[in-house]
Amino acid sequence: MDRFLESEAAAHALTFALASGLIDRLARRAEIEAAELAAALRLDPPQAACLTGLLIGAGIASEPAPGRIGLSPAFRAVLPCRDLIEAKLAFAAAAAEDLRRHFPAFVADLPAFMAASRTFELFRYDRCFALTPENLAATRRWVAYTTCLTRYEAGPCLDRIGLGGHRRLLDLGGNSGEFAAQACRRAPALTATVIDLPVVCALGAENLAGRPEGARVAFRPCDMRRDPLPEGHDLVTFKSVLHDWPEDEARALIARAAQVLAPGGRLVIYERAPMRLHERAPGYVQSADLVFQPFFRDAGLYTETLAAAGLVESSVRSLDLETPFHLIEAHKPGGAP
Repeated sequence: MDRFLESEAAAHALTFALASGLIDRLARRAEIEAAELAAALRLDPPQAACLTGLLIGAGIASEPAPGRIGLSPAFRAVLPCRDLIEAKLAFAAAAAEDLRRHFPAFVADLPAFMAASRTFELFRYDRCFALTPENLAATRRWVAYTTCLTRYEAGPCLDRIGLGGHRRLLDLGGNSGEFAAQACRRAPALTATVIDLPVVCALGAENLAGRPEGARVAFRPCDMRRDPLPEGHDLVTFKSVLHDWPEDEARALIARAAQVLAPGGRLVIYERAPMRLHERAPGYVQSADLVFQPFFRDAGLYTETLAAAGLVESSVRSLDLETPFHLIEAHKPGGAP
C-alpha cells in the first residue's frame, strides 16, 4: 500500500478523503459523477477537482469516463487494510514534520532531534509504570500504532518459524500482546506470557479482551531489564524491541532471555534492519521509519550476542516488507534427546 502514499500531497488528499467519507462513498459504488461527489462533500468545483486529481494521480482513484470518479482496482484491493493505511498516514504526518523542522539536528545532533521531535515525545516509557488515567491516555496513542503494525507484520515471521513443536512462548517487550495472540491462534497448544511495563500490559489486556486466543495469553507487568523473568518457556521472542535500547542494554536483554530459555528451546529476534537508502530515496510515508533509521542495526550484533550467550545453530533471514526485517533464530543446547 505504500505506493499510494509516496507523495505528501496525495497522502494529505487521502487523509481528507478517508475522514470526509469520500472513500466510503466510492467504495460502495463502482463510480460516481464528479459533480455529485463535490456536492455531497460541499466542495467548490476547483477544490473538488484538485482533490480528485491528486487521488487519480496517486493511483488511488480512477476516471472511468470524463466527469466520473471511482476507486482504482489496486487501491480497492488494499482498502480492507484501512486501519494500517490510517495509522501510517497519521504517524508519517508527525515524523515528516519533525524531519522538515529539525533535519540538521537529525543528522548532526540526534539527542537534540529526539528532544525536539513530536515522534519521540510520543514514545515516553517513563509514563508506562504508574496506572493513571493520564498515563493510559498518553501510552494508548503509541500502543495503538505499534499494535496496528504488528497486526500485519506478525504473520511473515510466524509463518516462517514453525510453532508446532512449542508449548510455552515468552514474548519480551510484547506490547499489547498482538504478536503472542497471533502465535496462539496459529498453534492451538501454545500458551504465551507477555512481558512489558504495567501501563502497556493494561492496554494489552484491553486489546485481547473477547478474542478466543486471548485466554491463552497472560500479561506479566515488569521491567524486563531488571526484574526477574519467568523460566520454563521453550520459545522466547523479541519483536521490534531491541532497537529501542542502546547496544549494551540490547545485549543484556538477549543474555537475560537466553538465561531463562528452557534447554532445547529457541530464541527468535524479529527486528527492522537499516533501510537501504542508497538504493532509493524514501517516499513521504517512509518518514515514519526514517526517523528511527539511526537505531536499526545490522544482524551481526544480534548473532554475536546470541553466540556469546551460549546459543547455537544461529540463522539469519531477510524479509522485505515495507522496510527490511531481520528474522534471526538460535537454539539453546540441551533438552530431551
